[in-house]
Amino acid sequence: MNKLENTLFWRAMPRILRFGLILTSIMVTVITFGSVIMRELNFNFLGYEEILIIFAFWLYMIGAAYGSYEKSHITADIIVIMMPESFAKSLINILRNALTLALGIIFLLWALQLVGWTVEMQTKTPVWRIPVTVAQSSILFGLTVASFYHLVYLYDEVKDFVKKYITKTAAIDNVSSGGEGV
Repeated sequence: MNKLENTLFWRAMPRILRFGLILTSIMVTVITFGSVIMRELNFNFLGYEEILIIFAFWLYMIGAAYGSYEKSHITADIIVIMMPESFAKSLINILRNALTLALGIIFLLWALQLVGWTVEMQTKTPVWRIPVTVAQSSILFGLTVASFYHLVYLYDEVKDFVKKYITKTAAIDNVSSGGEGV
């Protein structure tokens, strides 16, 4: 655990994300249920999909950010799970976290371009004329938060690796060369 993980920001962010997940889940459910009821009553709720998709986008991207926070996002690391604690396992974890961060940053840059384009083009939904940026900015938000968490976790992995292997190796070298060790 590093100093950042002891800050108010770090402790508040998951609460904010959970609140967003609850709110967007409720809205997706209410809108979907409402559309079913209206359809059954032969009442046309034109363009409800435009509103629904905003909440669905935000639900998905807040969920992705929250999954990154609690390290419960989908991974393909069965080999790492089966490996005993070792130098190689630590290196693989660092590589995995570095690749996750690198890809997150690439996608974040694309999301920034996408949101910039929707702002520049002033794209709007056909029925309610809601700016498309409202939904698509969730991609930018989710990738920013997820990349932030992956950066922190990469830092923690590297710090643990240095403490576990580099510092230990330096102490062994120091003792074997006649020094006192750590």
